Amino acid sequence: DIKEEEKKGVSVPADTLKQYVGEYELALGFTITISVEQDKIFAQATGQEKFELFNEKPDWFFLKVVEAKIKFVKDAGGVINSLVLYQNGQEVEGAKIK
Repeated sequence: DIKEEEKKGVSVPADTLKQYVGEYELALGFTITISVEQDKIFAQATGQEKFELFNEKPDWFFLKVVEAKIKFVKDAGGVINSLVLYQNGQEVEGAKIK
């Protein structure tokens, strides 16, 4: 089943995952903190639990607990400086603040 295959995610080396680590502000008082533990990457929004992210393609991750995707955005120098949260038909960009 192709759809199930997509939902497994792609393995990403821990060193690559570390470039995404940080805190991103999507709205005043609302941030998403990205962390890496061993070879897994997690997102934790303000006031919510921490959930594992699964890689779909370079710089794109999805959550299994909710219908949401996160795309990390690089600046001209190739450094991650923001992310975009795609959820409920909306796109919310958050600048990296830490």
